Amino acid sequence: MPLCFDVPKGLLLVRGERLIERQIRQLKEIGVADITVVTGAYAQQFDFLRAAHGVRLVHNKDYATKNNFASLYAAREHLGNTLVSSSDLYFTRNIFQAETAHGYYASVFVEGETQQRALTLDADDKIIAVRYGARDSWITFGGQACFTADFSRRLVEKMEPVYDRPEYANKYWVDFQDEDLAGLPMWIKRCRRSDIVEFNTLAALQDFDKDFCARRQSAAMRAICEQLGEEDERQLAGFAPVKEGNGAIGCTFAHKGKTYHYHTKTKQIEEYGHEQGN
Repeated sequence: MPLCFDVPKGLLLVRGERLIERQIRQLKEIGVADITVVTGAYAQQFDFLRAAHGVRLVHNKDYATKNNFASLYAAREHLGNTLVSSSDLYFTRNIFQAETAHGYYASVFVEGETQQRALTLDADDKIIAVRYGARDSWITFGGQACFTADFSRRLVEKMEPVYDRPEYANKYWVDFQDEDLAGLPMWIKRCRRSDIVEFNTLAALQDFDKDFCARRQSAAMRAICEQLGEEDERQLAGFAPVKEGNGAIGCTFAHKGKTYHYHTKTKQIEEYGHEQGN
């Protein structure tokens, strides 16, 4: 927030590169040229990738109503020996590898408590159990994985008959594997925590890229700064979504001791509380 009102995270310029273009470059560095980009919201903004990088675009028509298993399903015809990655990640070093003996998740070790998907491994780093909530554990992090052709085939076979069932709408693709670790075996690729950077807030992005300028990339941020008469966008903090149903209709944020509400429909800000008569 609020950049995602204008541009998907994968297209943000971070340290001089769009996140998704950095990944495409890293894939090509290891000899991977057959690249499929699955789009959802803002699909048209990715069109330039065809000419610029020769990638294939596939649209996930159900992006607004289903979780990320639907993106894999949309690209099912192109799954085989496949590297899978979320486009909004920044890999500080190239962790992709073109050849592997078996499928894997990029995994990092977390000391202390974690509520993420924690793994129990055998002596060969094969995943034999998963749980959410653990201590001092390897976790799947960042959404980067490698599928074998057999894994891809079996995963699609599990998704196909349940794709339109309402109770599966919120499934992640990893949920299908969790239900059948023996039939969908995966190992881990051990990575350093610093190898994978994931941006969940604007503040985290600004901390990572000291030269990052949100106003250059986001009309929402420009509108907010102009209405406040604020030239230093880093004086705005604590962005949080205001939701209606499954979608965000605006966001709240703090500026110089006051809280404001930005409305996406009107593109106007209002002091929070004033609009409710408080």
